[in-house]
Amino acid sequence: MTVLDEPYLPSEIDAESVRNFCRKLTRGYSPSSRITIQKAGDEEAIEVPKPVYDVLMRVLSIMSENKAFTLMPIDSELTTQQAADLLNVSRPYLNKILDLDEIRHRKVGRNRRVKFSDLMEYKKQQEVKSKAALQSLVDEAQELGLGY
Repeated sequence: MTVLDEPYLPSEIDAESVRNFCRKLTRGYSPSSRITIQKAGDEEAIEVPKPVYDVLMRVLSIMSENKAFTLMPIDSELTTQQAADLLNVSRPYLNKILDLDEIRHRKVGRNRRVKFSDLMEYKKQQEVKSKAALQSLVDEAQELGLGY
C-alpha cells in the first residue's frame, strides 16, 4: 500500500475540480445506490464497495476544501518530529511527554518512535481533559455570576 507520508496539499484548481466531481458523483445518490467504475476500453464495470466509497468521499471532502492531508496506516510508526507536528507542539515538548511515559514509544538506536495509534489515543485523552477543564471554568464563572 502506498502511504502519503508527506502532507498532500491540493491546488485551488484541483480543489475546484474535486468539488465539481463530488457534485456529479453525489447527484441522485442514496445509500442504496450502486457506484461503479469502468476503465476506458473495458466492457466490465466494477462496483465500488461502500467502505471504499465512504473513505473516498472523506478524502474528496478534504481536497475540495483545499486542505492538506496525509494518509497512513494506523500502525505506522512516526519520528518524534512527525509526532510533534501532528500534536502541533515542539519536538522538545514532545520529548518531555515521552520522558514522562505519557505516550507509549520505543527506542530505535538513539531515536524514539511513536505509533500513530498511541499518539491519537493521547490526543483524544488531552481533548477530554481540555473540555473538562473548560467546563469547570464555565461552571465556576456561572457560580460567581460573571455572565458566562
